[in-house]
Amino acid sequence: MFKKALIAAASAAVLCGGAAAADFKVGVVNPARILSESAPAVAAQNKLKNYFKTREDELNRDIREFRTRAQKFEKDSPVMAESERLKQRQSLAETERDIARRQRALIEERNQRANEESQIILARANKIIQDIAKKQKYDLILQDAVWVSPKVDITEQVMKQLNKPTK
Repeated sequence: MFKKALIAAASAAVLCGGAAAADFKVGVVNPARILSESAPAVAAQNKLKNYFKTREDELNRDIREFRTRAQKFEKDSPVMAESERLKQRQSLAETERDIARRQRALIEERNQRANEESQIILARANKIIQDIAKKQKYDLILQDAVWVSPKVDITEQVMKQLNKPTK
């Protein structure tokens, strides 16, 4: 609600014309671009990829083994004794549940860690945006817009600052 009111006020100020509109300076930042193209974002993506690689490889290996076991069961089940068939079917079902549980846990943890990394990057970007706004005397800086003129897009400025090593 507040965001809509702020956008409406900014639009009204720009559309009013006159001296007030001439002095009104607006900038727009694309957070999605910051989270995909900035050096800290790329580094975070690589860090997460490396962090989860071992678990993903292990899970993929277990999935391949499960599929091999399931195919072997399908091929051999007609000639198996009923008790052996039941025992292997239960073992396969248990393995399948375990793999599904581990997949869900991995995806959930990866998403959580990615969100944490994104929040750290966006918090840093927001400080940079505030500094740019103060130094360059912006009246309003928006995040995300349907369309942005290159002359008001300050995403590149933010990314240049964000790409500098932290002190």
